[in-house]
Amino acid sequence: MAGAMTGGGRGVELPELGPYLGRMADATRRVPEPPGLDAIRLDLVTALFERAGVARDFLLTGDREGAGSALDRTTWMTLWREAAARAAEVTAVAIVARLEIAARRSRYPARKLAQAVPSADERAVLAAKLDAAGIPLEDRAGRLTAGDDWWDGIRQAAVALEDSWETLEAEVGAALAAAEAAAARIEAWRPSLRPWWISLGVATAVVAWLGLVLGGYLPRPSWLAPLNDWFWSLPWP
Repeated sequence: MAGAMTGGGRGVELPELGPYLGRMADATRRVPEPPGLDAIRLDLVTALFERAGVARDFLLTGDREGAGSALDRTTWMTLWREAAARAAEVTAVAIVARLEIAARRSRYPARKLAQAVPSADERAVLAAKLDAAGIPLEDRAGRLTAGDDWWDGIRQAAVALEDSWETLEAEVGAALAAAEAAAARIEAWRPSLRPWWISLGVATAVVAWLGLVLGGYLPRPSWLAPLNDWFWSLPWP
């Protein structure tokens, strides 16, 4: 609850962060994909509320320095980077699962599927994009001061966190959309008939050659003599 602190914390307001986090703090909000992203968001909010509680306890004892360390730039960015890394992981897992479903439906070759799923480098790029979504938060948290306007800075950091999370969700959505397009191509895949036509052509040529040899129209190789003798020993009408 907001209120003026006594002692060393006198004059410093402790705001409720929930209203400044907007949709981030909405426990009823759900994003359809990927599974687990909402839980990560709520874990981030819960961790932030816990740190705010620690800061409140410090202020109640007049320890403004301790309160500042509980919600300093390092704290904000550590919480963000942990959440962004988890979001990247669940997104990559969702992408792989979607591609594997598409591959099973079309019997896509395992070798080709291995090339289609996100590589370690591609996962790292995704993780970097989601981490970079926190730039607005990093900028705002980097300007926190220990003065009487400190809590105003905290409120602004909370707003920046919501903005950063919206950017992260947009990046996740873009990655999933690209994966959906790839999955559609995999589902539409059909085995090439070219090898079958080549095999059929070769088999036809061999049978034709064999017929001409056995019929005496082409020279007969010596190694074909047993087959020739057997063929002509049959009771032909």
